[in-house]
Amino acid sequence: MGNYTDKELTDALRAIDSIIHKCEKYQEKFPEGKTQHTLLRNRLRAMYISKALVTEKLSKAASFSVPQTSSTHTSSTHTSSTHTSEDNCNPELLLASLDRLQTTNLGIERIRNNLNLDTDDVVDWCREKIQTPSACIHRKGKNWYIAVDGCEITVNAHSFTIITAHKLT
Repeated sequence: MGNYTDKELTDALRAIDSIIHKCEKYQEKFPEGKTQHTLLRNRLRAMYISKALVTEKLSKAASFSVPQTSSTHTSSTHTSSTHTSEDNCNPELLLASLDRLQTTNLGIERIRNNLNLDTDDVVDWCREKIQTPSACIHRKGKNWYIAVDGCEITVNAHSFTIITAHKLT
């Protein structure tokens, strides 16, 4: 991959994330099988490959410390509970962006209350749960759903905001 500065790669990664978000949004408007849907699917695949390559390059750089980007995670123990041909449903996309996880103050309180947690760092707690080999990760629409250790964590696929978590019954 040529000689690019970390800043150039980080800027490119932000642009790639934006393109991915827009393509995912517009793809939902077209029925599967239509040329527009297929075109967007192919563009998304190319963007996911680009994102993976840029992320890998950044994660190997010694000066890599930009919070907007992510490190790669290639564990084969995580599987999606639903198998689709869409690349945007690949759990590795979420796993590669775990350092971008965030939530709001209300989200922290909601998650603590729903799960009866006694932790100061709810985001870190969720990150650790998502990384466990037993986590069952799938994407539906704009959200990731992670079932692990008797609870389900919901994460927005674009902003990586933890929306909620609750106990599974």
